[in-house]
Amino acid sequence: MILNLRLTMESGQPPNFIWNKEGNKYFRYIDGEKCYIWYDNNLRCTEGFEEHVLKLLRAGDDLNKIYKKISTDAAIKRAIKNYRGLRVTLSDPWETLVCFICSINNNIPRIRKNVQSLMREGRVLTPEEILKADLSKCSLGFREKFLKETAELVLSHDFKKIGETDYKTAKQTLMEFPGVGEKVADCVLLYGYGFLQAFPIDVWIQRAMEKYYRKKKPAEIRKFAEERWGSCAGYANTYLYAAVRGI
Repeated sequence: MILNLRLTMESGQPPNFIWNKEGNKYFRYIDGEKCYIWYDNNLRCTEGFEEHVLKLLRAGDDLNKIYKKISTDAAIKRAIKNYRGLRVTLSDPWETLVCFICSINNNIPRIRKNVQSLMREGRVLTPEEILKADLSKCSLGFREKFLKETAELVLSHDFKKIGETDYKTAKQTLMEFPGVGEKVADCVLLYGYGFLQAFPIDVWIQRAMEKYYRKKKPAEIRKFAEERWGSCAGYANTYLYAAVRGI
């Protein structure tokens, strides 16, 4: 499996906010047990968590085939060369939604701080726990209201089933949740449900698309991404994001 673990875990995807680091190892608690991931010539993890880790890292994605599909121009080819082994990750949909509500008008260090403040015993608080919790000390600002209202709405949905619908239907459903606009919805679709055609547009991607492709408006960016990269647009997005940020 082609993998750069550091890039993957520290590239602004949910593991960047949920997992912690000890030396060259990443860890979190899963069902009360400490799970480590590290790379030592091969991918390694704590015994018993292999299935979880392979799912997180989308081990079934053939990066060589994806690279071939998205290598449409010099900008992407350069990003692939510089960030080879960066993988799109797949996390729990609820945890992913919490991460990207926290990301609204926020930067990566503060997103991580916010998400970590919403974790207990190594996991993100459930919707029920969010509703009961006093979040006033979490420094969430306006995002606290979004999280509370979204948590309440999630309880009336079969949240995981959203991912069983088609991309457009799933996106429309997610955008019914407070604080979830197109960018947050596409992040959840890509990193929480595995829709690789999703193309989240934040300020960094807008800069990348203007710099490399002279596209400015979100609507024209989405159309361009769909036509150029199609079912692998999410991978193109992740590499462009890394390139423009210089991670």
